[in-house]
Amino acid sequence: MLALGWVGYAVAQPLTDPSGDASPAPVEGERLSQWLLQRSTAPADPGLAWLVPQEKLPQQYLRNVLLIHLERSAAQRSGADRAIRVRLLSWLHGLPATGRVALGNVDPRWLEVNPGQDPIAGDRTRFVLPGAAARDVVVVQPDGSLCHVPHEGGRWIGDYLRACGALEGVDWAWIAQPDGRTARTGVALWNRTEGVEPVPGAWIWAPPRAMDDLVAASEGLIRFLATQGAAPPAPPDLAATAAGIREPRPDRLPLFATNGMLPLVAAKPPRPLDISANDWGEIGLLQTPTARMSPAGEIRASYSSVWPYSRVNVMFQPFEWMEAGFRYTSISNRDYGPQFTNQSFKDKSIDVKFKLLRESTYWPELALGFRDIGGTGLFSSEYFVANKRFGDFDLSLGIGWGYMGASGNISNPFRLLGSRFATRPTSDSTGNANFSSYFRGPAALFGGIQWRTPWDPLTLKIEFDGNNYQNEPLANPLPRRSPINVGLAYRLTPGVTLSAGVERGEKFMVGFTVGGNLSTAQMPKLLDPPQPNFIPDAPSTPPGWRDTAAQIEMQTGWRVLRIAPKDDVLHLWVTGANTVYRTTRTERAVAVLHATAPAEIRSFVIHYEEHGLPLHAQAFVRDEWVRARAQPLPPHLARDVTRSDYAPNDVAEADLPPVTAAPPGTVTATSAPAAAPASADEARAPWRRQPDTFDFGFSPNFNQIIGGPNNFALVELGMKANAQYNISRQTWLQGQVNLRLADNYGSFTYDAPSGLPRVRTDQRLYLTTSRVTIPNLQLTHVGQLTENQFYSVYGGYLEPMFAGVGAEWLYRPWGSSVAFGIDVNHVRQREYSQHFALRDYQVNTGHASLYWNTGWNGVLVRVSAGQYLAGDRGVSVDVARRFDNGLTVGAYATKTNVSSAQFGEGSFDKGIYLSIPLDALLPRSSRSLIGFNWSPLTRDGGARLGRAVSLYDMTYIRDPEAFRFGPPPDGKPRAGDNILDFDAKR
Repeated sequence: MLALGWVGYAVAQPLTDPSGDASPAPVEGERLSQWLLQRSTAPADPGLAWLVPQEKLPQQYLRNVLLIHLERSAAQRSGADRAIRVRLLSWLHGLPATGRVALGNVDPRWLEVNPGQDPIAGDRTRFVLPGAAARDVVVVQPDGSLCHVPHEGGRWIGDYLRACGALEGVDWAWIAQPDGRTARTGVALWNRTEGVEPVPGAWIWAPPRAMDDLVAASEGLIRFLATQGAAPPAPPDLAATAAGIREPRPDRLPLFATNGMLPLVAAKPPRPLDISANDWGEIGLLQTPTARMSPAGEIRASYSSVWPYSRVNVMFQPFEWMEAGFRYTSISNRDYGPQFTNQSFKDKSIDVKFKLLRESTYWPELALGFRDIGGTGLFSSEYFVANKRFGDFDLSLGIGWGYMGASGNISNPFRLLGSRFATRPTSDSTGNANFSSYFRGPAALFGGIQWRTPWDPLTLKIEFDGNNYQNEPLANPLPRRSPINVGLAYRLTPGVTLSAGVERGEKFMVGFTVGGNLSTAQMPKLLDPPQPNFIPDAPSTPPGWRDTAAQIEMQTGWRVLRIAPKDDVLHLWVTGANTVYRTTRTERAVAVLHATAPAEIRSFVIHYEEHGLPLHAQAFVRDEWVRARAQPLPPHLARDVTRSDYAPNDVAEADLPPVTAAPPGTVTATSAPAAAPASADEARAPWRRQPDTFDFGFSPNFNQIIGGPNNFALVELGMKANAQYNISRQTWLQGQVNLRLADNYGSFTYDAPSGLPRVRTDQRLYLTTSRVTIPNLQLTHVGQLTENQFYSVYGGYLEPMFAGVGAEWLYRPWGSSVAFGIDVNHVRQREYSQHFALRDYQVNTGHASLYWNTGWNGVLVRVSAGQYLAGDRGVSVDVARRFDNGLTVGAYATKTNVSSAQFGEGSFDKGIYLSIPLDALLPRSSRSLIGFNWSPLTRDGGARLGRAVSLYDMTYIRDPEAFRFGPPPDGKPRAGDNILDFDAKR
């Protein structure tokens, strides 16, 4: 009973008003900043608590889940194991549900000028300061006893565990800081990281790996401890004992409290594993890969040179378990071909690597990889590789087949499955994934070690290479004095790594890698117009709807079509909102509506349309929107502030008062003058923009061809002009004119061979015949058959190589993750000048397409079947991942009824593409995206018509995840953050 009493005192004390404090309790309506300034102008203790009774319920639920888990676990054990869990259970029973909600910055002066982070007392909520300044870091032992360690700055979390004898046998440590934020840190040799530094009042929980039931409960337990406030000070007798004031008296010390002393010498903070690319662009050593991978979203380009090979690699990390990319390899002692002796031989290849097993205490990280699966197959290899980390050392061991297993230093283990695995067949085609040769023929072990040296940027790599280089492609055997390769990787900056080494015992290697994680890319919008000043109250003198429209266009880049109040609801119709970062623009639009709408307006409804097609609608309750910005809301109220999304339901014209029309072009973000206050009648009258008839713009143009026999890179720079003439809301004429200003096409003489109609392989003639071209000039009409069915008809010069007519139909229910469409086209080939003349070749082409947003990790799938430009018929599959900031990485492949021999080199059409919104990269908001599409070769089989207008893209706002994309979270703590964080992705 004594121990439980001490626990109750120790835990409850920090979240109770200190006795003798003369400062008044907060009164209803008082802000945190005001309450703090009555005490001091200095920043408050990080243990300051915002207590909200309504938040006790989810905290009680979490505690009950933990109690049930521990009771079940205790019941399944006996002896000392059972006793440990029973004591932990007893301790947890004594912890209350406090209702604590996280706070962000607790500087009262900062809070005064940031009311959105300044909570308001009321509805039984209150603010509580810790009773005394925290001095200790408290390690919670598996049996619930508390080990108090005096805090020292600069100490690693492992030092506190070591002080309490709790580091041995532990893999992970969880920490709850006094402000309620939690984190997990690896503390074993295989996963050790620096993590966050504990501050006074932090809780640490680190159960031994052998107690897997306690490890499983750790995430919930540390979050519940975060609701308790700062960890308690040591009991008086224990503190006096630690200070040497008196001898310990076992009859007076609580059983649940012990004291720990930090080591005299602080442990050097551990460093994370520093992985880098190998010669082939994969994460690896030099010639050999490892099982390690970059974080999802990483993209890197690298170059390496070791005679006679020079490699340019581009690698992507679409998932944390998958690495993929493509490569160009130059073989300097072999010509490109008999007709192209001015250039060394170039090989193209595609690689992929999959993580099969994540590293743990006793198991290594395991990966399966394939090199050169979609190219010529000159360097094709398959391999398994495993990695195990020991602090600053990382060991790898693998087995390879094909190019990587050429030395045959071990017998192929798959020979146990049959004699056919003894030999590796050679491929008679290029571009096919030659499945029949996988894991066949000679096999070899490879492996190595990397050491992150005491000098942080430098990593030493040593490997054993499984290739003997006597069976090199193109009959090109190479001398090898040693199978041991040695190299260094120097991280110049977080995104640039330089490498050098000695390979094959005699050849010097140099390389560099440039990369970064584009899925976390974001840029402050310093060049955007400032957002409207937030004032909770409605304007006393509304400026009028014309001014509202101008401000919305300036803030969002949208085009405002109509503004119409109806009763206490204000309706806004916009177009041009088909961007990636929709939510940030919607927030700005609602801010303008609140700042300019009269007080009688209680709700805002935004209607989104494109080219006259109603696509989506959103409703916002004004009071809820204001409340969420006037003060931070605790989680239970924040969950109630929702944006209502629904299918468009247009307001009937007969229900609206007469419209006040604006002449074309008078309401723009740059030309709208300051408006006079609107009268009451004007504020109730709808406003409509007159249709804009003509729009145009200029932008730079860049085009490139990589890997051709004339030059490795053929590029052009120029300008393009785009124009659009609107005949009606749903019918328009659009066109583009390109001017080629500079290029290196002088040496461009190669035309690829083809056994099919030359629908794409005449690209040289289309690129070089004229400096002024018209890639697109077409008339388009779109419409809606039913609520969920859309159509388009179009005709003209549809793309640089083909002109014709066509139609598209799309079935896309609102809010559905699945859509289905059909397009049919009759096209004729254009003249090479890309002006107005046509050639004789014509064809019918079209596809039926199924679109599926899987809802899993942002994966999008499109499957199309139909007839292609060369008259061949087949199926195309496109799979992409779209990250939360809009970065999209994808791959596609097309297989038709054309044989590999008739198709030519490459065997079938395939490629990799990437795009990212300029919103993520520029200091000013933009609707545009940039990216590239890489295909190993340009061939005529599987070629699709490049249609400028896609109904699926035009209607994407109907997708259930259309408003999910935006800047990645900045990670800064904010008032109202959910400490339990039930909804966070794990």
